[in-house]
Amino acid sequence: MGQARTNKRIIRRETHSSRARLSVAVALLALCFFAWLAAESVLSLLGQDALLASPGQLAAQVVSLPQAVLPGALAAAGVAVALLGLLVLLAAVKGGRRPRRSMDSDRVALVVDDSAIAAAVSRKVRLAANLAPEQVTTTVGKRSLRVLVRPTSGVAIDREALTSAAVSEVSSYGLTRNLRTDVRVSPDGVTGR
Repeated sequence: MGQARTNKRIIRRETHSSRARLSVAVALLALCFFAWLAAESVLSLLGQDALLASPGQLAAQVVSLPQAVLPGALAAAGVAVALLGLLVLLAAVKGGRRPRRSMDSDRVALVVDDSAIAAAVSRKVRLAANLAPEQVTTTVGKRSLRVLVRPTSGVAIDREALTSAAVSEVSSYGLTRNLRTDVRVSPDGVTGR
C-alpha cells in the first residue's frame, strides 16, 4: 500500500466519525428482542407461564391486529417504523463527520480541527482591525467560515480589509476543500479599547 493511499485512509478516519455506537445500539435491541422471544418459546415448551405473552398469544394478537386497531393508526405505525428503518439505514450508509479538515501535504496526513481554524482566523481579523479578542467571533460550518465583528462604538471598520485578511489566513492553510468566507460587521458597537 502506497504512502498516498495510507494518508488518504488516515485522513478519512480522522475526519469522519465511527458508526460503532449506532451499530452496538441496534445490535443490543435486536439481541434483547430475540432473547425475550427465545425465553418465551422455552417457557411455552416447558408449560410455564409466559413472561409477557406466549408465542401462541403473540401469533393470535398479530392475526387480530387489523380488526383491533383503526386502519389509520395501523398505517401511521407502519409509516413510523418505515421512517425509523430509513433513518437507521441512512445513518449506516452516510456516516458522521467530525469538525476537522485535511490539509494538502505530500509527505504526511495533516488534519486540523475546525476550532483551531476559527481561533486563528479570529486572531488575524482581530489584529487587522485592532480589536479586543471578545469582539471577533468565528464559526466554521461544513462549507463556510463566518466571522462576526463587533466594532468599538464610533470607530469605522473596513469590511473588505477584514474579509481579505480572513481569506488570506484560510488560504494559507492549504485546505483540500476551500471554505467560503463571510465577514459580517455588527451594526451594534461595543464600548472598549
